[in-house]
Amino acid sequence: MTSVPAQSSLSNTPAGHARRGGTISIRIGLLALVVVCTLPATLVAGLAVYETYALRKTRIYETTILTARSLAADLDQELEGIGAGLRVLAGSSDLVRADLDSFQLRAIEALKYQDIDRYVLTDLRGNEILDTSTARPGSLQPRARLPDLPHVSSRGSHPMVARLGPPQQGRGLTIIVGVPVTIEGEARYLLFADIGSDRLGALMNRHTLDEGWVAAVLDRDSTILGRTREEARFVGERAVPSLADAVQRQHEGTLPSLTKEGIPVLTAFSHLGTTQWAIVVGAPTAAFTADLYRAMAWVAGGGLLAILLGLGLAYRLARRIEQAVGNLVEPALALGAGHRIGVAPPHFKETAAVADAIEHAADTLEHARQLAYYDPLTRLSNRVLFSELARRAIAAAQRSQASLALVAIDLDHFKTVNDVHGHGTGDTVLQIAARRMADAVRHSDVVARYGGDEFMVLLDGAGPAAAEAVANSLVAVLSEPYPGVSPTVGASAGIAVFPHSGTSLEELISRADAALYAAKSRGRNQAVLDPDAGDRALERSLF
Repeated sequence: MTSVPAQSSLSNTPAGHARRGGTISIRIGLLALVVVCTLPATLVAGLAVYETYALRKTRIYETTILTARSLAADLDQELEGIGAGLRVLAGSSDLVRADLDSFQLRAIEALKYQDIDRYVLTDLRGNEILDTSTARPGSLQPRARLPDLPHVSSRGSHPMVARLGPPQQGRGLTIIVGVPVTIEGEARYLLFADIGSDRLGALMNRHTLDEGWVAAVLDRDSTILGRTREEARFVGERAVPSLADAVQRQHEGTLPSLTKEGIPVLTAFSHLGTTQWAIVVGAPTAAFTADLYRAMAWVAGGGLLAILLGLGLAYRLARRIEQAVGNLVEPALALGAGHRIGVAPPHFKETAAVADAIEHAADTLEHARQLAYYDPLTRLSNRVLFSELARRAIAAAQRSQASLALVAIDLDHFKTVNDVHGHGTGDTVLQIAARRMADAVRHSDVVARYGGDEFMVLLDGAGPAAAEAVANSLVAVLSEPYPGVSPTVGASAGIAVFPHSGTSLEELISRADAALYAAKSRGRNQAVLDPDAGDRALERSLF
């Protein structure tokens, strides 16, 4: 900045007046310089704190949506399990023979293995034929009309999830899941399972949510089916309007909203794959806005204190300059030259915190990308992700004493395709094979490209018979013609079943590979069950 030359108080010349005016200008200039130097630092600190708040808010949104997806996947798996149990009962030979007494005994026995209140068999109009909670079948009591009832017979073997039903045995409202009973290609009955709404809250509470977080299940009309907090108070009520509108318009998203208690939250939601339900997860905004207000108060207070201290020091410095140099122009000019703001930007603790937050966010995104371990050609899980999922499934099977199966698959004569048509056509064959396998298994099963033309399939909850049936169907679909490929491409499969073939992933893979080699040695284009699995399963059935 430019300074006016200072003047001695003994001078009465026009230049002396200019110098006296210049003395005041130096003092004001120094005070202004303190403000100019301090205020930007305060603003930058405030901006850095707000950026930290914005980044934290973004991370919380990301965490809530990931949590909602995880809860939705768990609930999908739960409904798939209930649907699988219903389909097993629906295929009972007792229904074909119309032996309702035997079927009721079978259904009552099935209640021991699933957390279900009751099974109900109705005709296509909703009249009850059998209820496991009554003494005898055949009462033909009208069942409460369900909104989805007219459509259940057209959904094939997929489970139909209806809405809330009446309370059952003090467990609150009920959730009704149903499948059609098809006999000789025609839907004859409807089979329903009633489960308590408290089961949904228990399922969501398996996930450890941060303090103050809340999760809920909404049906397609945004009615609350289950909740992790104050379930008895709010189940059966409709979600707040802003959330209900967003859930009905989008498959997945985030928004600020209020809980039923009126608490402001950052909300994320994701719909299930098996039904039109949605999982909603809310994180309280007070958890981080309080930190924002506290940090902004510190920045404002610190900035004001810095300005006051700077003004005091500048005032004293100005007085000392006046006393020291008086009317000397050169020291005043030197003083003006010595107080220029450097071009090097200052370093603040807050901006370092922002940099740390950005690095942390980058690490989080990188970690998320690493979790998405998928084969780029076939879009299937790769070896790493398959191993992780398989180990988890084996651990869960060990805890629940359930079974699962691994199917090792190899495309027969695939090398001939590469030799005759080139690797481009080979890649196309692999992509077609991947789509066929993905379409042939359940959503809960995992299909992975294990390397080259080798694939691995994880069948959760499958025993030897079920695994062999799935493997044969996979061999069949993979042996269908591939467009534009003249060599006949088929498939061979080897099956290993937990725990009959082994109790570790390495043992199961080894046994599946051995069975695969046996299938190839027997002429290819077939599925072979690990003999250990078959023998042990037979022993269990005999004893």
